[in-house]
Amino acid sequence: MNPRSSPSRWPAVAFLVVTLLFPALCPPSAAAAPTPVLRPGDMVAFVGGEDMVAVQANGYVELLLTLALPAEPPRFRSLAFEGDTVFEQPRQLNFPPWEDVLQRVGATVVVVQFGQSESLKGRAGLAAFIEAYEKLLHRLAGTNSSRRIVMLSPTPFEAIPDLPFDSKERNVELNAYVSAIREMAAKHHHHFIDVFHPLKEARASVTRDGVHLNAFGHWAVARESWRQLGQSEPAAKKTTLLNPGNGELSPSSIEALRQAIVSKNRFWFDYWRPQNWAFLHGDRTEQASSRDHQNPKVRWFPAEMEKFLPLIAAKEAEIAALAAKAK
Repeated sequence: MNPRSSPSRWPAVAFLVVTLLFPALCPPSAAAAPTPVLRPGDMVAFVGGEDMVAVQANGYVELLLTLALPAEPPRFRSLAFEGDTVFEQPRQLNFPPWEDVLQRVGATVVVVQFGQSESLKGRAGLAAFIEAYEKLLHRLAGTNSSRRIVMLSPTPFEAIPDLPFDSKERNVELNAYVSAIREMAAKHHHHFIDVFHPLKEARASVTRDGVHLNAFGHWAVARESWRQLGQSEPAAKKTTLLNPGNGELSPSSIEALRQAIVSKNRFWFDYWRPQNWAFLHGDRTEQASSRDHQNPKVRWFPAEMEKFLPLIAAKEAEIAALAAKAK
């Protein structure tokens, strides 16, 4: 049977499937609800490696947190880069430092995730990891005492077929890093989200390659983040992952909201990470192609990049309108 031929039944079936695959995502109703972290109008910045880059591509976390505050939804900016670790965050020449970037975007909340790749060094690397993470947290918090930091735990490893990779052993080591992150969060009064243990207990694969999350994994992280941040908006509770293949959600009104979020994030990605950075702010700003052909004193590229900002603002207005309707 074509699942789209019975729209009234399929979302319920999908919800049942997700519930069975991710029992940890459906906590007992008697559990005490955590205090909500987000506030109306927040600007949330995401920091981390490849999985955090994918967070802006699928839009799940952003979607559920937008639904949590539909009257005045937060805004979101991904500052994640593939390959980032607590030790290094390589950037192009003249790329601004964390302090400047976070101030420029007006970040009031920073969601940061590190620890999975760093854990490959085992217990011997734990002390250096903690030291480097402490320094990075200080930079992310900056001098803005009101900026809230949310420390998202790394996700677990899974077995990799046909490769001599002991995921159980690796997860034992990773668990020590998760515990260290939890302790750092408590020490600095930051918020901590544990997705390691819920995903580790999932009855279906949450990764595409034993390391990086698949659609189910990203949806699980979004649900856990939403729950552990103390959000309880009914519209988000009714949202289900309909099609893991293309990441589609149900109901259709929620999927339309997600698509608007994904579209906005594409604009932001192109603005934040332009492919030809060298001509924008790097070492090729004096090249003829970086300047107006009629007046070489004028640099046309920076002005062109700023045209992304009204496109982003328009999408955010659309997102707010769709979120209000979804409620």
